[in-house]
Amino acid sequence: MALISIQEVSWGIGQPYLLDRVSGNIEKGERVGLLGRNGAGKSTLLRLIAGQIRPETGKIVCQQGIRVAALEQEVPWGFEGTIFEVVARGQGKTGEALAEFHRECRGLQTAANCGQAQKREELQHLLDTTEGWSLQQQVQSILSRTGLDGDTDFNELSAGMKRRVLFARALARDPDLLLLDEPTNHLDINSIVWMEEFLLRHVKTLLFVTHDRTFLERIATRIMEIDRGRIISHACDYPTFLLRRQAELDAEARQQHIFDKKRAEEEAWMRQGVKARRARNQGRVRALQQMREKVRQRRFEGGRALPLLHRPVQA
Repeated sequence: MALISIQEVSWGIGQPYLLDRVSGNIEKGERVGLLGRNGAGKSTLLRLIAGQIRPETGKIVCQQGIRVAALEQEVPWGFEGTIFEVVARGQGKTGEALAEFHRECRGLQTAANCGQAQKREELQHLLDTTEGWSLQQQVQSILSRTGLDGDTDFNELSAGMKRRVLFARALARDPDLLLLDEPTNHLDINSIVWMEEFLLRHVKTLLFVTHDRTFLERIATRIMEIDRGRIISHACDYPTFLLRRQAELDAEARQQHIFDKKRAEEEAWMRQGVKARRARNQGRVRALQQMREKVRQRRFEGGRALPLLHRPVQA
């Protein structure tokens, strides 16, 4: 059974839907690159899979018990405290208690009082009964593996380092599926290379969106493309996808050229007037009307689906 099964899912405001009855699967062990022009619905699909929004129609079926974690495009506002606390707060109620315990311990170091000591004892009891210490080890392990100092204040970090913290926050959930939306945003080249190596070594199943062509070439084992409301799956890496996609686009252009040429001929015939009104020609008239309707319903692609950003060569 697939980890995630997308079944006839539609989502959008008005018609046509941004995602129109799309279907697809994500299997364990795949690293899937999600492509599509800007505004095609890539981030929306990630949010649907993460459960942040609900589809208009259809459903997303998750294998029982799987954990899904997501790294979004931008750093959210409102995160306070140390790196350890930010990562811990992303791990549910126990994580929130662990972060609060960590904050209270820091407070006791500077200005101890009876109220703080009592609250610390209450949090310690809660962590004793909810596997909080196991979670603490898990958070510390992730911070070590991602090269982060848990005692550093989050708001003193650069944008790139904040992204690394949020990456660690997602990894601390030990997800079965990791969702990454433009993971290389705000990162320098060394940080991007580090992330690539980390993903290749430690993350089994991944669905990601990126405009970094080198990142896509190194990480993706399969390509999913959102094209005019549909999902098209390509069971290949990115370089192979480029060859196959160009062949498909060429075939589609040839078919559309034949169709448009035929329609132009029928429109010229229709302008003759009298012949078109004869009863025996009504079938031809109806066929032309159907061709016109196909043209009206045609969804044109508004941009290229391919990542265009090439990473500069390191000196």
